[in-house]
Amino acid sequence: MKSVKRASIYLLLAITLLGCSFLKKPAAKQEVQPTTKAEPTAQSQPNQPPTVQGDLQVGQASGSYTAKGEVVELKYAYAGHGERFGNESIVILLTDKAIPPDAISEEIKSQTLLQSEQLRGLEYVIDKDGMWVRFHPSQYQESSSNKLKDYSVDGNIVRGTDDGGGNLSDGKYGRTVKFVAAFVN
Repeated sequence: MKSVKRASIYLLLAITLLGCSFLKKPAAKQEVQPTTKAEPTAQSQPNQPPTVQGDLQVGQASGSYTAKGEVVELKYAYAGHGERFGNESIVILLTDKAIPPDAISEEIKSQTLLQSEQLRGLEYVIDKDGMWVRFHPSQYQESSSNKLKDYSVDGNIVRGTDDGGGNLSDGKYGRTVKFVAAFVN
């Protein structure tokens, strides 16, 4: 008898819930307005720094480096293939300002803007032997047989983190950065 009462209660509950779902009014149609991204990427908005919140978008860098006591905030990330020291390499540029879209390939190849001090940033070169990083504009260079932390290449996207530094006779050098970049060439 108890099981019949229990089954009746479950049946009554199911019918009530089913009836409620049929009685609901359909939601009024709402027009969907296009939204603007809260986190523009360096490639889509080359003249505006990205807002970094949580994970980075493609084309963004976060963090900074110190060269000769000066701290430089990095916001943009670019990647490409190049040749350094006779080796095929992945070149990653992390900069304080956006590189104009028509200049990115040339900048990866020859660092014209970085060497003329129109931009400040880090130049990473990754090849079969490890990693090399150069600070712009100070030209301090450091190499390692290790690669970047959390380094990965997934299709057309390269990402990683790096931190390191030391003291030299002309000042302190250090970096703590994270980036996500798309290959441009």
